[in-house]
Amino acid sequence: MRKLFSLLAIASMLFVACDKGGDDVEYKSTINLSKKSVEFGKAGGTETISFTILNSLGGKVTASDNAEWVDAVVDFNAEVIITVEANSGEAREAIVTLNYEHAKPAEILVKQKSADSRDFDVEFVAHRFEGIYYGTEYSSTPNYYIILSDRGAKSVGKTRTNATYYFLDMYHSSAANAENPVLPNGEYKYDKSNSYANLTISEESSWYCVTDEAGDNAVAKSFESVTATVNNGKFEAVIELTSGELHKVTFSGELVAFIDYYRSTFYEDVEFNIQGATITAGLYGDSYEVGQQNWFIEAKKGNELFMVEVFNASTEKCDGLYQMLVPDSSNYANTYIPGMENNGLIGTWYAKVDGDKITGDAWAPMNEGAIRLSTAGNTLTIEYGCKDDWGNNFTGTVSGDVTVKDMRE
Repeated sequence: MRKLFSLLAIASMLFVACDKGGDDVEYKSTINLSKKSVEFGKAGGTETISFTILNSLGGKVTASDNAEWVDAVVDFNAEVIITVEANSGEAREAIVTLNYEHAKPAEILVKQKSADSRDFDVEFVAHRFEGIYYGTEYSSTPNYYIILSDRGAKSVGKTRTNATYYFLDMYHSSAANAENPVLPNGEYKYDKSNSYANLTISEESSWYCVTDEAGDNAVAKSFESVTATVNNGKFEAVIELTSGELHKVTFSGELVAFIDYYRSTFYEDVEFNIQGATITAGLYGDSYEVGQQNWFIEAKKGNELFMVEVFNASTEKCDGLYQMLVPDSSNYANTYIPGMENNGLIGTWYAKVDGDKITGDAWAPMNEGAIRLSTAGNTLTIEYGCKDDWGNNFTGTVSGDVTVKDMRE
């Protein structure tokens, strides 16, 4: 009997080994989609989703769908064009499947709103999520004042020129870590009574504006209703203005509500090569009492200003390769101070100026990476391989005649 059981077990193993279907198939290629879902309004329309074949082995990709109201066509093995008919009924969903002989099928979820739904007048993808965490300074429920925009706010929430802003005065019963106050998850509702209750958005300090070239409000409107959903680094708000417009506002990234310091105005990488700058290198000695010489360098050309503050062992030259000073570090040798604000800009920055005034419309603190200073004759060259505090890359060189000043007392 024991022998019979053993034979049955072997036969079962052979059967499994010979089964080449289902999840046991070892695919040699992979279909990578630019996005895995798409949503249409009630009127329908066309959406294009790009894809790539990782480890392509030749052959065509085909598309299929499981609904009569959807049509999907593959174009040049690089994108799938999805067309959806107008909807006269309830909200609906379908699946578009991309098939490739050597890869596991890839699915795209297609959603369409119902016939009685409203399409958005504006769909705004915010480049910046900023804010001020007031805690219980003005209310019994912890207060998070949130700013979503395309260009970012100045210190303490002031607007910039030619920018779009949504201001949301939000409340959640969970108190934040004051060092890193992140907006808590939840669904927040607009509250015209201004109760400051948990999961509400107060009316009195919530609004929408678009600024002009002078920084004035070209458009300023109040809200009729708001539903904001926060879920693990994703923010989505559906906002109806008192004018009747319906806006959808989204952001993905760090949901930190803390803006009592200046942050970069950039939301893309920056490259530069500037020659002929006027450069001053000031030696301040061991002013920090850390056993290193403190140098402050300013390079200016036209309306562009570069500030670099470094430490080395020399009282003759500021030359060297510098890494960012790690917070709370006691080793200052060959480091630069990252860009900070203390009643003015200190440390290492890039900024646009109007004469001798820093306008605040374009600036970026250097908060990561390396900087090299090198002198040849009377020319100082500053080479950047840095990041600002939004993670944008700042790369390039600035060079020009340098004047060395001994600023030691």
